Amino acid sequence: MKKPRSLPLATPIWLASVLLVASLTGCASSGTQAASDKVDPLERYRKQAVEWKTCDPTILGNEEDWGDDPDEDEEIDISMDSAKRKYGNRLRCASIRAPLDWANPDRGDVVISLLRLAARKPDQRRGSLLINPGGPGADGLPMAFNIEQLLIEKGDAEHPERALHLQLVNEYDMVGFSPRGTGASTQLRCASNELVHTLDYSAAGMTPQNIANARYNNRKETEACLKNPITPFINTDATARDMDLIRGLLGDGKLNYLGYSYGTWLGAWYASLFPDRVGRMVLDSYIDFSRPLDFVPPQIPARQRALDDILIPYAVRHARHFQLGTSEAAVRRSMADLSARMQHTVAVPLMLTGYRRDGADDFLEIIAIARELEGLFKSMPKPLNFAAAEKAAQRLPFITRIPARKADRQIIAQRLLASYFESLRNPKRESLDLDFNASTYAAIRCNDAPASVDENAWEKRLKESAERSPHFFFGLYSNPCTTWTRPSVKQPDWSPLRTLDLLLVQSQYDVATPLEGANAFFDQLPRAYRVYVRGELEHGVFPYRDKNCVDQTVARYLLGETPAQRETVCAAHPLPLDARKPQNRK
Repeated sequence: MKKPRSLPLATPIWLASVLLVASLTGCASSGTQAASDKVDPLERYRKQAVEWKTCDPTILGNEEDWGDDPDEDEEIDISMDSAKRKYGNRLRCASIRAPLDWANPDRGDVVISLLRLAARKPDQRRGSLLINPGGPGADGLPMAFNIEQLLIEKGDAEHPERALHLQLVNEYDMVGFSPRGTGASTQLRCASNELVHTLDYSAAGMTPQNIANARYNNRKETEACLKNPITPFINTDATARDMDLIRGLLGDGKLNYLGYSYGTWLGAWYASLFPDRVGRMVLDSYIDFSRPLDFVPPQIPARQRALDDILIPYAVRHARHFQLGTSEAAVRRSMADLSARMQHTVAVPLMLTGYRRDGADDFLEIIAIARELEGLFKSMPKPLNFAAAEKAAQRLPFITRIPARKADRQIIAQRLLASYFESLRNPKRESLDLDFNASTYAAIRCNDAPASVDENAWEKRLKESAERSPHFFFGLYSNPCTTWTRPSVKQPDWSPLRTLDLLLVQSQYDVATPLEGANAFFDQLPRAYRVYVRGELEHGVFPYRDKNCVDQTVARYLLGETPAQRETVCAAHPLPLDARKPQNRK
């Protein structure tokens, strides 16, 4: 089961996938202000007319830009053409204006784009459910119909919670939006003609020169972002105020909200500013809002823990399938014995497959294929030839031994080969040019009063992490906040959150929003409730498709029913091969 496509929290800037390419749009405020505007400069925003129209068929960009889904059976159809045929007049898009600077509306406007999937039963409508997928930098525009597909179209018709899921889409307008800086809204772009350095992501690459290259890249990224005049206004405070504007224009007295990952930070910020306007608020895979924003460092030990406690034992249980060894020590050696160049090659793929239960097989197969490729390279004449290696790789025993996995494993091998040979060629340095994901990620990360702003402390933590977690430390290379001028906003007093009956959702082995921070924050919210999935590593849990636990608790909460107990503990779904019947296991 796949969650809505979103940029995983704290994906390093160089990994952000290209979703859309569009020009920066910033509209100057126009005309002479009406008399009422002089009294309240925000009046023209709060009373603007919202014109809902048929969505442009290309509003989500190219479908292939959203990346590959490893589980094609659970593919979320994001084609606007098919969505329009499926949902008809229920599906509409609109754009609204918001002040670029909420403290000084005369600076001009930004545009915020919305997509709404109206309640199936308008006579039973209870309001809108605003949804954010995280990032920061992820475009949330398609979340409205992504959530509906996950709730009732991709699930089993006999699912025990299906009636509750139907009730949600019957009674809520599902609303997605492109946060400022992203997607179909006013975009932020950080770009420069100056060239960035290529980094080595292996632990062996932890050299003074590599660290100097990272310092240089961070400095150039900062310079490129701060040259853009809208950068100071791309922050969580502004987006939270945009959300309140959306709430009012939708005609809702309270904001009902479902936020994932960074979207939980955004939701907590909103609730701190406007506690009396919070309706039902679900924060799924949440960040500790009681501390300054600190994305990457807590993830590194969390990734190591998931590897040690979940993935390595899984590889041993299915040793015949993964071919990595019959003991935990053997599996660890299979990773440690990869050459530095191959460790650099697999670093990014391992990070991207580590967020979900369904990525466990891919994670381990990447390691197995990397091992076979290195064995292949040793048998080939030097210098290595890419075409010959690519042809030979298709016949490697691990790739061909399970026909049902052959095509997928061949794709993994092709991608690893391309990356490996690219590193051999000493690639040409390229100009700094960040897409809206990466640009917005950097701006929010550094404008929201971050925790890590000292270069020397950053370098010390980088070296320590390389020693402790040699496969996962490399995300720390990116930290433009160490050279950022200053944060543009101050995190609000979050004490109002103590009075709200929020619903938090968390899995035990979540690598993007680790359990330590989640527990610390939950302990400080006496009126909040939590759904906790023990043994799970899924990032972004709901909808979970379990019986009488996660889905029931979350759905009933959104429908107005308070959980019976402060914490609901749910059992994890098994990993893919564990879910098979014993006689079918490889």
